[in-house]
Amino acid sequence: MRIAALLGAALLAGCASRKAPSPTAASAEPAPPPFTRLPGSPTSARVGFVEPVRDGASRCTVALAPGTALRTGELLVSRDRSLRPTALIEVEQILGRSALARIRRGRPGPKDEAVQPAGELLQLADALPPAPGT
Repeated sequence: MRIAALLGAALLAGCASRKAPSPTAASAEPAPPPFTRLPGSPTSARVGFVEPVRDGASRCTVALAPGTALRTGELLVSRDRSLRPTALIEVEQILGRSALARIRRGRPGPKDEAVQPAGELLQLADALPPAPGT
């Protein structure tokens, strides 16, 4: 019984003797999570992925990522795995987690990433050749 009391006292004493954090450490700003986009960052926000498109089609479907907020008429850019723009597309209709978009310039590839363009990405996509049938 005496041993149990000593062990219990040692455990309680060990917990009570922890040092409080220094005031300088508490006042420092915490580091942002590794996958958070910082304010003013030039990266483009991903909204989803382009579904496979038939040859000569003037529209494509974008499978939207959860929590994506889009508006009709909003311009998106599709880009390949090398992050090069492949098409400039305009959202025409939103149906749940899918968006129907008109291809304005270029040609989106299957499973291309669809992003809200930031920085010069919109200018690069606008320089693509006109979409077939336009």
